[in-house]
Amino acid sequence: MQHVNMEGYMRRKYRYSLLQYGFVSVARQFLWRTCMADIMTGSLNFFKALVGTIALARKFKPLLGKTPMVAILMPPTIGGALANLAVQLMGRVPVNLNYTASNEIIDTCAKQCNTTHTITSRTFLERVPLTPPGEAVYLEDIKASVTGKDRIIAMLFALFMPKFILLRILGAEPKTENDIATIIFSSGSEGIPKGVVLTHRNIMTNAEGAREMFPHHKNSCLVGFLPFFHSFGYAITLWTGLLEGLRTVYHPNPLEPKPIGQLIKKYGGSIMISTPTFLQGFIRRCEPDQLASLDCVVAGAEKLPERIVTAFREKFSKTAREGYGTTECAPVVSASLFDSESPGFYTQYYGAGTIGKPFPYVTVKIVDPSTHEELAPCEPGLLMVKGPNIMAGYLNDPERTAKVLQDGWYATGDIAAIDEDGFITITDRLARFSKIGGEMIPHNRVEECLHNLLDLTEQMLIVAGVPDESRGERLVVLHTLDDEQLSLIKERLAASDLPNLWRPRPNAFYRIDAIPVLGTGKMDIRKAKQLALELAGNPR
Repeated sequence: MQHVNMEGYMRRKYRYSLLQYGFVSVARQFLWRTCMADIMTGSLNFFKALVGTIALARKFKPLLGKTPMVAILMPPTIGGALANLAVQLMGRVPVNLNYTASNEIIDTCAKQCNTTHTITSRTFLERVPLTPPGEAVYLEDIKASVTGKDRIIAMLFALFMPKFILLRILGAEPKTENDIATIIFSSGSEGIPKGVVLTHRNIMTNAEGAREMFPHHKNSCLVGFLPFFHSFGYAITLWTGLLEGLRTVYHPNPLEPKPIGQLIKKYGGSIMISTPTFLQGFIRRCEPDQLASLDCVVAGAEKLPERIVTAFREKFSKTAREGYGTTECAPVVSASLFDSESPGFYTQYYGAGTIGKPFPYVTVKIVDPSTHEELAPCEPGLLMVKGPNIMAGYLNDPERTAKVLQDGWYATGDIAAIDEDGFITITDRLARFSKIGGEMIPHNRVEECLHNLLDLTEQMLIVAGVPDESRGERLVVLHTLDDEQLSLIKERLAASDLPNLWRPRPNAFYRIDAIPVLGTGKMDIRKAKQLALELAGNPR
């Protein structure tokens, strides 16, 4: 088990008791420092961000009714960030809805939270044809209604109003660090999205850990293109910069690497949180000078293949490092970051091919998936996590909560091993194994081998399992290869050192238009499984 001084942490006083207190305090400390920027608005300093947030909150107050949770349907932009901040200052719970999902799923998520209003934008809805659940509150209308008097009042509140009185005037009731800060719905990559209840303490724990682990200074700049309905986007690229006094540059679409690269170059982006899928876009479409200012690039949400690390390093002379987290952990569990050195001390945090060591205040252990008995170093098993970052539970679902939370430990569902030095290596997800002839076959490992056979850096294959009468399951490979590549990979697969049981059959390859990807940047495992079941009887 990897231990941390949990008792010492529990006694440690947070710099801020609530997220909104933190934002107001930092904004007043760094009034003229750049807070956020995007391609449409330009940039705002912390003073303007605070004034804008207060003005929005005062306008929202008579419109949003009394429901404690408010839906937000906005991309990562200045408008989306200010909407989240305004709802938080009002003491409400912002629920960022996944605008890449269907109307049916969006409505289901909103109903679980009993929201009556959705904050959104007409401009955004022109690009994403969705129907906001409940009553829509359009930011364009709110902005148009703000008068000169409103701005002056917001300025006076921002500069002189004591924090407690400010929040009470905006409608906030007294809260503690254990109250709900947000609801993040899981990506649904393997099922219907679940509402993950995250507290102020959960989010602040991750922000404090990021403050200690990510190299930064007063001129550092976060690059924020992960959506706010993504736990990394919400906790890291929205809140960490706000609580640390750093500027963040936003872009609404992570699938547009060129304009993101231009923003990085313009604003000196230095810390970028991404996913392996999105990194491939930068490799294909950005020039080295656009990403030259980056000091730290971390990819999470799914395994970071070595082929992507190599391609990114060759093009940009930057090492993409792997982080690991889950929505239920708010989200960061570990990261393979920079080694730390001080007089008389040296701590290694970077481990190539691993997800690094646990984040500050986080404890991890590896147990047998069946017995939950703790395993020895280097022995793979179920990864368990404990710490003040662990969610309060699943929204209105105590039964499912009880299955994954046991004595304060969260069962991640991922198979991993911890070596003698404390570095964690993820093997695969329990849901991404096929039991063939009594042996557990990891889909991830098979995918990696297939990509390596053609020296592919881009994700062009995904492995799924389908039922098989004789062996329980069999492997199916969905791909976007051309005929020449398909012929070559089958030829090389026959001569590879992949165990026979792990080799997909020659007729197990099925061409699809595109590898299914969720809005969070993860591969859509559920969709891939559905496609495999549909196509398995029609090889082509």
